[in-house]
Amino acid sequence: MKTENLPRVKVEKKRGEQVRKALKELKLLRTDAKITSDVDFIYLPLIRVLKEDEIGEIGVDELLTREFEVFEQRKKIEDVVGFKPPFEIIGDIAVLTDADSINERNEQLVAHAILKLHKNIKVVAKQISPVEGVFRKRKMKILAGENRTETIHKENGCKYKFDIEKVYFNPRLATERNRVTLQAQRSGKEEVIDMFTGVGSFSIQIAKRASQSRVTAIDINPDAIRYLRENMELNGVRNIEVIESDIREIYAKLKNKADRIIMNLPKSAYLFLDEALSMLNPEGGIIHFYDVESSYVSNDKSKSLEVAINKAKEKLMITVKEACEHEGFYFHTIEILAARKVKPYAPYAHIIGIDATIKK
Repeated sequence: MKTENLPRVKVEKKRGEQVRKALKELKLLRTDAKITSDVDFIYLPLIRVLKEDEIGEIGVDELLTREFEVFEQRKKIEDVVGFKPPFEIIGDIAVLTDADSINERNEQLVAHAILKLHKNIKVVAKQISPVEGVFRKRKMKILAGENRTETIHKENGCKYKFDIEKVYFNPRLATERNRVTLQAQRSGKEEVIDMFTGVGSFSIQIAKRASQSRVTAIDINPDAIRYLRENMELNGVRNIEVIESDIREIYAKLKNKADRIIMNLPKSAYLFLDEALSMLNPEGGIIHFYDVESSYVSNDKSKSLEVAINKAKEKLMITVKEACEHEGFYFHTIEILAARKVKPYAPYAHIIGIDATIKK
C-alpha cells in the first residue's frame, strides 16, 4: 500500500462524521485514502485544498498536509455493467431513480452489481412513480435484496427512520441541511419553524446541534409525523413541538413566533409566504426559501444558472411584498443574504435556496 502527502482538514472527533459527510457531498473527500485519527482529532484527506468560502460552509479552520495511506481503487458500477445507472443511496436502500432509462434485463444486472459492490446495501429498489400528492409519496418496486422499504439513514451525526414509499426524503440535501443548522448554531437561542418538516431532516439536526433553540415542526402527512416522533427518540431530542396539520389551518396560532423559518417545499413554497410572514417575529427574522427555476441560455449552463437564481430572487421579493399587503404588514426591508443552487432538478432547471432577512 502506497502513501501520499495530501491536503487535509483536522476535526474534533465529535464532529468527524458530520464533516466527512459534508466533504463527500461536495466531492472534496479523497475516498481512496485512509482516514486517520489520534486521541482527540480526525484527519480527513482532501482532493484539493479548500477555498475560503468552503472552509466557512463546512465549519473547519485548519488546513495543512499529511501522509495518508492510499488504497487501490475498487471497481465502480460502470466497470461492471458497462454504463453508469442513476441511483441514490438512502440508508441501506439503493433506489434507481430513472425507471425509463434501464430495461428490465439490465435492472437485474444493475441491482445485483450494486449489492455486490456495496456491502452496506441490503435492498435495491426502483422508483416507479413521481413524487406526488400533498403527502409527497412515491411508489417503489423491489429489484433485489430484502423485501422492505423502511430504513434508517444516517446524516450529519443524526439518524432518520422512515419508509421511502410513505414519506419523501432527499439524501442529496445533506450539505444544505448542515449549512442551515450551522447558521442556527451560531445565532444563539431561537424559535425555529420548519413548515414542511417531513421526517424532521432539518428539525432534528437543529434541535440536536442548536439545543438552546426550540423548533416547531409541521407536516400534513401522518406517516411523516409518526416517523418524526420516532426520530426524536432515536436522536434523544426533546426541544421540538410536533404539529400534524395543513400549515394553512394552524399558522394563526403561531403568529409572531419565529426567528427563523424553513420553507423546504421547492415547487410551491412561494404560495405559503403569507403564512410564513404572519408567523415571523415582529422584529423580523430569517427565511430559508426554496424554489424550482429553469432557464435555457444558448447552451451556457453557467449563464442559465445565473438566470435561474435571479428569477428565484425576484419571485421571492415580489411575493413577499404582496404577502405583506395581504397580511396588513407595513413593509420595511427584505435583504437577500445568500442565493445558490442547492441541486439540479432537470436539464437547465435547478432547486434554488435563498436565505433572506425580512423585517415587518
